Amino acid sequence: MANSGDDQAYGTALPDAPISRADFERAVRSLNASDLELREVLMSLAARVVALTDEVTRRLDGVEPLPAAPNTPAPAPSSTVEAAVEALLGDTLTSMQVGAARSGTRVSLDLGGDKYETASPDVPCDELIPLCGGRCCTLSFALSTADLDEGVIRWDYGQPYLIRQRASDGYCVHNDPDGRACTVHAFRPRVCRAYDCRNDPRVWIDYEQRIIAPLPSRAEPHPEAAEASSSPPAFDLFERARARAVAVRRETLAINESFAEAAPRKGPKPT
Repeated sequence: MANSGDDQAYGTALPDAPISRADFERAVRSLNASDLELREVLMSLAARVVALTDEVTRRLDGVEPLPAAPNTPAPAPSSTVEAAVEALLGDTLTSMQVGAARSGTRVSLDLGGDKYETASPDVPCDELIPLCGGRCCTLSFALSTADLDEGVIRWDYGQPYLIRQRASDGYCVHNDPDGRACTVHAFRPRVCRAYDCRNDPRVWIDYEQRIIAPLPSRAEPHPEAAEASSSPPAFDLFERARARAVAVRRETLAINESFAEAAPRKGPKPT
């Protein structure tokens, strides 16, 4: 087809054209997704090496099965080193994932459900904010893939994907510094919707008597983040590892199934 006579082309951009926030965040999310995928591959490989080492050591130590006599027919598949490693691999990988969940990871994602289907506790925030100063808005927590796709709630590029906070006062960037109300309330993350401050000692000494707790020296992690670092039982860690794997796949799909351009856009003719 003949070239358009227009002095502009579709989809082009100057080499020094500014990049949009949406495009930048998509690139960063892609890098982080690759980081997460590589970590899972390396963990699977490490689990296989550990399982192989354990099985070879067990056999060299003379533990069952004993070495076969000369000219013995080939062993059944279930008794080969390869089969034994495959049998051990699942439990070994789970143990390593539990250890990773206990120690934390570089990239954090909210593992909860749909924020718009999350019920909020019956807490009279409008009444309490003059007393507590919106203390919950100083707590750190991870956003979900849905929050990232929506593009309203900001996250910390240096600590993906934690809520973005201000250095001046430690509050979430969406918090009104004058009235302490949330300025993006309709889009607030699931963690915010589900949070109940009434039994949180970082907010209240006595909720019923409305006795506020002293201000912390710095922003404290959100209760969900605090729970992650308090050595929960192994079965909780296993569930967290499983949920994290699901969240990682969901995030990867969200990036892979998205498009860099939303609609036709004109740019300069190439020269």
